[in-house]
Amino acid sequence: MLGAGLHGNSSELLNQPTRIDIYNYVLANPGVHFRGVCNGLGLSVGVVQYHLDVLEKSGLLISVIDGNNQRYFEANAFTKADMELVSMSRHQTANKILTILTQNGSTLHRDLATSLGITSQALSWQMNKLEKADLVNAEKTGINVRYSLNCEKADALRFALTVVNASKAK
Repeated sequence: MLGAGLHGNSSELLNQPTRIDIYNYVLANPGVHFRGVCNGLGLSVGVVQYHLDVLEKSGLLISVIDGNNQRYFEANAFTKADMELVSMSRHQTANKILTILTQNGSTLHRDLATSLGITSQALSWQMNKLEKADLVNAEKTGINVRYSLNCEKADALRFALTVVNASKAK
């Protein structure tokens, strides 16, 4: 995988084995957070921080802030919208919810909470985040709430889930 997407002087930046490992790890795990790189490669925080900084300043990698996490991507490989969806999909519970909705089309609140093994309140909190991100729609009928994917974002969301789930399978 070394050299994927490299041009000009970029290859000179990848003349250090640890930096190559970090760069390739990010390419294989788009949207990985800082600690994920440290843990995935068994490297110290300082080493990873130094090399990620070099890779970002050189324009090989880009990072986005996702809550308390800084997530890394290959520069110019994803749109800003795709990076946001991949970042959202990296959250374990959100990933499970979005995967279920992608597979089922729509699901009742109580059924979704049961299948996830979380409380109704925890699901409400998660769904509020996903609704604010305009990824899901909620339709209330009486006391029942049915969730479905926002059709306009469904294809982009499927792409993000594929990227995240493929890197997790490695």
